[in-house]
Amino acid sequence: MEAFCAKGIKDLTERKIMEEHGLPAEDFNARFSGKEDFLRQAVELFLEEQKTAQLGLLEQADHPIGQLLLILRHHTSQLLTINPKFFVQIQYLYPRIWTLYLRHIQMHSYYLFYELLNKGVQQRLYRQDLNIEIVTKVLLEQINVVLNQALFPPQRYNLSEVFRGIFLYYLKGISTEKGNKELENFFSDFSL
Repeated sequence: MEAFCAKGIKDLTERKIMEEHGLPAEDFNARFSGKEDFLRQAVELFLEEQKTAQLGLLEQADHPIGQLLLILRHHTSQLLTINPKFFVQIQYLYPRIWTLYLRHIQMHSYYLFYELLNKGVQQRLYRQDLNIEIVTKVLLEQINVVLNQALFPPQRYNLSEVFRGIFLYYLKGISTEKGNKELENFFSDFSL
């Protein structure tokens, strides 16, 4: 995944993959049916590693606002390491793998965010009238907004400030007074 994320998918041939990983052709062919199978397994492993990392992040905060913000920061910083060509190429060259990636976001990430928002409502950190389904979808889309270099060119905008500007003010709008205090605490020493 590191090679795919750094260079994109198109230019990494099976031969280059074998050379980079020191895999003889017979070992590669025994484990993978081709480049697409190699990529699919790499994406599946990457997504499983992300789930594990997220579970670890959940243990680092003692309330749903902190947990949600740690997960959002993790998603954003992970996506920053990926060459934009990766997503374009995977969508057009390997649509089945792109569907796998989207399914992970639509299932795992969606339900994780949904649960954290629901816990926050129960703990009176978020407003009681919150439409959790809509807020969950908006949060997932806001990650894409933060990373949109057409909106926020990196040479002009500090990504930490963009993240803060999008998530702090949005979450303040859906939080209670108690939740706003937790947000201020989290963002007081924040950086990506």
